[in-house]
Amino acid sequence: FMEANPTEPINENRAKRSNGWDLVLYIVCGFGLFTLAGGLVGSLMGEHTNSLLYSVLVFLFNVIFLGGTALVMGAGRGKFSLREIGLVPPRWKWSWLALAIALVLLLLPVRGGLGVLVEYLLNGNLDSLTMRSQLILPEGTSWLSFAVTLLFVGILVPLSEELFFRAAIYTWLRDHTPVWVAVLISSALFGLGHADSLGVVAASFIMGVVNALVFEKTRSIWVPVAIHAANNSLAIILVYLAALLVKLVPGLQALP
Repeated sequence: FMEANPTEPINENRAKRSNGWDLVLYIVCGFGLFTLAGGLVGSLMGEHTNSLLYSVLVFLFNVIFLGGTALVMGAGRGKFSLREIGLVPPRWKWSWLALAIALVLLLLPVRGGLGVLVEYLLNGNLDSLTMRSQLILPEGTSWLSFAVTLLFVGILVPLSEELFFRAAIYTWLRDHTPVWVAVLISSALFGLGHADSLGVVAASFIMGVVNALVFEKTRSIWVPVAIHAANNSLAIILVYLAALLVKLVPGLQALP
């Protein structure tokens, strides 16, 4: 699947353009500020965290701190170029769309099953998955919450996270380590970025591996963005359809 040799030597010119402090800067400005802002808003809003306003704020923090860090601290400082990652001008082949769709159809049930299995094995319940679902299903099943969630989680968040974890983090690792190391570490960090649920951590690690390999193969950030966006969008649609079904058939809510 990968064209590059996982054991090929590191390109010295690429390795010289960044150093360890750049990786620290990515993590502090991206992970650190995103976690800090989310925690602060969560503590201020208290019991109102199951609201559309809270969800929108968390999504905005994701876009600002993760995507912003990649563009400002990475591309803006010359640590990678937008052309190099295939962002501008867009590097795209329509055959990649078929690849993205096939991977999404494969990944969704695999990741879903793995997430549930990990939650049951480690926690004995699905409470953390239920709490996480409140982010994408705030205040019931209104058309407004569906549209806003689809815009952010289905489009903007995938773009910001791929810019951060693949364009910034993976590119830095790829400059300094072999492919397989870059894939595993960037995917582990991507999983830890969803640490509010152990099941989602495991499922996200799988997506991280796939997206890193696809990025390595195509050298276009748009392909992992398409996979990520399609996966999230399909998951949102399924969650809202399930919630709507429960609302239409009240007896379903009483089922174990």
